[in-house]
Amino acid sequence: MRRLFWNLAFIVFVLFAAALFSCASNKRAAQDESFFYEDNLPQFKEAQLSNGIPVVLKNIPFEKNLEIRILFMGGASVCPKNKSGLDQLTFDLLSDCNPSVKELSARGLYFPVSACLSDYSYYGFNSGAPDFFNSLDAFAASLLEPTYNHQDYLKKEAAASAEALDKSESARYQLLESLKKQIFFGSPYLEGYYYKKTSRVSEYDIEKNLAALLNASRIQIIAAGNFSYKEPVGTKGKRQKKSDSLLFEERSAALLEKLEGLFGTIKAESWSAPNIAALNLANKKDLSIKSDFATNDYYAALCVAAPSRSDSDYEAFALATLALDSVLRRELVEAKKIASYAGTAVLNAKQSAALIIMGGQKSEANLKESLAAAMDMFPGYDELAGVLDVYKNIYVSRVVGSSHNAGATLDQIASGLVYQNNAASFIERTKKIRAATVQDVIDAYEKYFFANNSLFVELN
Repeated sequence: MRRLFWNLAFIVFVLFAAALFSCASNKRAAQDESFFYEDNLPQFKEAQLSNGIPVVLKNIPFEKNLEIRILFMGGASVCPKNKSGLDQLTFDLLSDCNPSVKELSARGLYFPVSACLSDYSYYGFNSGAPDFFNSLDAFAASLLEPTYNHQDYLKKEAAASAEALDKSESARYQLLESLKKQIFFGSPYLEGYYYKKTSRVSEYDIEKNLAALLNASRIQIIAAGNFSYKEPVGTKGKRQKKSDSLLFEERSAALLEKLEGLFGTIKAESWSAPNIAALNLANKKDLSIKSDFATNDYYAALCVAAPSRSDSDYEAFALATLALDSVLRRELVEAKKIASYAGTAVLNAKQSAALIIMGGQKSEANLKESLAAAMDMFPGYDELAGVLDVYKNIYVSRVVGSSHNAGATLDQIASGLVYQNNAASFIERTKKIRAATVQDVIDAYEKYFFANNSLFVELN
């Protein structure tokens, strides 16, 4: 499942109206989160294979599926120059060209997942919980015993090149690429996420990359979903009577034993992640770009440095972006009508960036000045005090909601491992969200969005 960088910045942000968060919804939110940490912590199991590969398992008893991912540390940050998209092309070849995987996928028993992100990549699959263990051998074989041939490589590379050409003719893509070249100049993040027109990836590059990925020092294994599903017993449709906790213990032990047999012999070689310098936007000049693909529309973005997941003000900053989303929509979309959409996005990495994205039909309006005027309308102390619980409810509901889905849970676990060295860090977030004060949110907003460390890019 591709998670393309340019798509991340153009996610449509769903803004919840305050009216939806009545006293009843506040009570439901409180009930959902009151024991969130205590209920979820026992559902984690952490272990290590004999070659040092860490394994994290998370049980979600009410899920229908199970999903596993092999995390490879490095991601975009270790992609060689002019080889952008190397990891994703490697994963596509391994999965799509494996006969067993194709057969299971055709029967709806196996759904490949993969992505290249800033500091790690992942390769895995999702399936119905009862089908998971039967599909695990095919998954491991696709990674450890590649079956693609030269014709497979040619087809996949041609498809990736065609997709890259299509993206390059998108004004939104041009905006993000221009922005990325500025904010990541000289940074390992400049290459890697997805295939580009300039990518030159050979079959030899694929083989070399796979050999480099299969290094126990770079690998972590995570899995989440319903480990405690009840299997039928006998012919009368009765289900197992074992408790969820006992089934989780039994199946997690069986999975760890299986993973040891499949991946425990991968050798550990010396490897270290690259150093990533802090974003330095203070001396960057604003960009105005002409595009043949913009037609009658404009696209603009303001980029600022953002806190990392481990920073103490991360939750306050996230709450500030929710409040800012409401302001941007009210001022730019509804009141002044100079934008069809306006909102924030965060590019998570060891050195994260936050974007304010806006777009609409071309006009005579000064976009940067209009955006600055809207940002000055951020609520003051008293106004924010009256609505902060609404934004906290939104944020908490997203965290709690992610814990109900295997894929979303693995996103959180991976982020916790890579950026906080703590797989379970996300279940602590609801308490941190509730602890954030009005002044914390205002301070975070002013610290990051009004620092002398920003870049504005306009494309039309």
